[in-house]
Amino acid sequence: DRLHHAYLFAGARGVGKTTTARLLAKALNCHKTDKPNINPCKTTDPDPCPSCTEIAESRSIDVLEFDAASNTQVDKIREIILENINITPARDRYRVFIIDEVHMLSTSSFNALLKTVEEPPPNVVFIMATTELHKVPETITSRCQEFMFRTIPQPKIFDRLKLIAEAEKIDVSEPALRELARSGEGSMRDAQSNFDQVISFSTGTIGVDDVTRALGMAGRDVLIKSVQAIADKDARSQLDVVEHLISEGHDLRNYCRDLLSVIRDLMVHKVAGNAEVLLDAAMLEPSQTEQLAAHFSESDLLRIFNAVAETETKLKDSTQPRYMLELGLVRLVEMRRLTPMDKILERLTALETKYGIAPEIPIESLLAEAASAEKKTLIPEIVEPFPVFSGPIEPDEPFFSEPPLETFDDDPPEITSAPAPYDLSFVEALPERPIEISADRLEHYEHPTLDDAFENKLYFAGDNLAPFAAADEIAAAFSTIKPQAAAASASNGSSTSTFKPPVFEPDDEPQDAEVLTLRDNPTEEELLAYAEHHPLIRTVKRAFRANIVEVRKAD
Repeated sequence: DRLHHAYLFAGARGVGKTTTARLLAKALNCHKTDKPNINPCKTTDPDPCPSCTEIAESRSIDVLEFDAASNTQVDKIREIILENINITPARDRYRVFIIDEVHMLSTSSFNALLKTVEEPPPNVVFIMATTELHKVPETITSRCQEFMFRTIPQPKIFDRLKLIAEAEKIDVSEPALRELARSGEGSMRDAQSNFDQVISFSTGTIGVDDVTRALGMAGRDVLIKSVQAIADKDARSQLDVVEHLISEGHDLRNYCRDLLSVIRDLMVHKVAGNAEVLLDAAMLEPSQTEQLAAHFSESDLLRIFNAVAETETKLKDSTQPRYMLELGLVRLVEMRRLTPMDKILERLTALETKYGIAPEIPIESLLAEAASAEKKTLIPEIVEPFPVFSGPIEPDEPFFSEPPLETFDDDPPEITSAPAPYDLSFVEALPERPIEISADRLEHYEHPTLDDAFENKLYFAGDNLAPFAAADEIAAAFSTIKPQAAAASASNGSSTSTFKPPVFEPDDEPQDAEVLTLRDNPTEEELLAYAEHHPLIRTVKRAFRANIVEVRKAD
C-alpha cells in the first residue's frame, strides 16, 4: 500500500516502458475509486473517467510527459519540472512526471533533478524510462525503484499480430505473421510498425514474399541457396546471391545478420536436436534446418559463423560493401575445401596403426615434459653475486692504437716547369677607383626570383668554389695601378693558356651633377628628370645596371 516517489523502467526499445508508465499514471489518478485503482479505466469502457481519458490522449495537465533526448539542457529541466514541482495537482491525486530516455540528460540536468528526487514534495511521482541503464548516474538509480523489462518472446508477438489482423480484418498468412514477429527482434512496437508498413505496400492476401519485399529482407530462398552453396563448394552461386541482393536493393548487413541467424539455428540443431524452446525464432522450417545441418560439422559451423560475423563487422566501414560481401562468401566456400585438423590427425593415427609406426614423441612424454618444466619453474633460480672490483681495471689492449709510420723509399719528383703566365691586362682597363656605396644608403630589396637563384647557387657551388687563380698577382697589380681613364687591351699568351675576364666600360656620367628643384605639382617628365639627375639614384643605377621605368611622387 506504500507508494514510492520515483520509478525507473529499463529495458530494450519497444517492450512497453512508456506504455506501462502511462498505465501507472492512470492507476494513480483514476477517479472510479477514492484511492489508487489497480484496474484503471480502459479506452474501450463505455464511461471512462476524465482523468484516464486525458492521460490516454496525452493531454492531462497533471501528467507531464517529455522526451529527455530533445530536452537535455538544464534550462528545460527547470522550466518543465522544477518550476511546476510545487504546484498542487489541479484535479487528480498525484502530479506525475514521465521522463522518457532519461539517460540522454546532461550532467547539470541530472544534478538539478537529483535535488528534487532526493526530497520531493508530497503527491509527486517520477517515472523515468531508459534503454541504457548504465548511463544513468548512480545517484539517481539509488533513489528509484528499478524495474527491468525483458524482450517479448516471438510467440507472444505472433499472437498479438494475429489478434490485430483479425480485428482489422486483414488477410495475412501465418508464415507471414511469423516472419513479422521475427523481424521485431523482441520488440512489439517494431513488429507492429513493420506490420503497418507491409499492409501499406501489399494488396490482397499478405504472404512471406510481400513481407520480405516490403521490409527489404533477403528471404528464405536466398539464405538456403547461400548455405547450400557453401555445402556444395560452389563459389559462383555465392556471387549470384550477391548480385540478386544488389539488384533487389537489399541491405547487405541485414543479409549477413540473417545468415548468422541461420547458421546459429544449424548449430543449435547439431547440438540440441529439434529443441522447440531454442528454435522458436528459427527462420527456416524444421525439415529445412535438419537437411542443411547434415552437410556440416560443429567445427565447420563455428568457423563459418566467425567468418560471417567478421564480414558483417567490416561492412559497416567499407566503402565497397558489395566487394567485401562477395569476398566474404567466397571465403566460406574456400574454408569448406580445407580439411579440418581433427580429420588430418585421424588419418595420421590410422596410417601409424596400419603400418605399425610409433610416433617419435608420444603424447604422454610431451605431457610429462610440460609438467616437469612447470615444476622446475616453481623453484627459484640461484643468482650468483656480481663481483665488485675496488681498484682500477687495466684494459687488455689499448682502445686506440697508433697506426704504423709509413715510409717511402724514393724521393718525390722535382717540378722544373714554371706555371703558365697569367694575363693581367684587364686591371688597367678598370676605373680609377671602385664606386663606394655605403650600407646605409642601400636598402635590401625582396625579390623571390633573385633570392631563390642565390640560394640555389650557394647550395650547388657554395662549398665547392675553387680558389681564385693568381690571387697574389692580381693583388700586386691593384696596389701599383695609377689613376687613368682606360687602357688598351693587351695579351701575353695564347687563348688556350691564359684567362681573360670581361672588361667593364667606365661610366661616362659626370660625378657631380646638379640636383634639380621640384615645384609643388611637378609633371611626370619633371619627376623623371629629377630622378635621372639625383646622385643617389645614379649610384644605384650604376651598381645594379638598372633603368628607371616609372617615377611616382610619395603621398
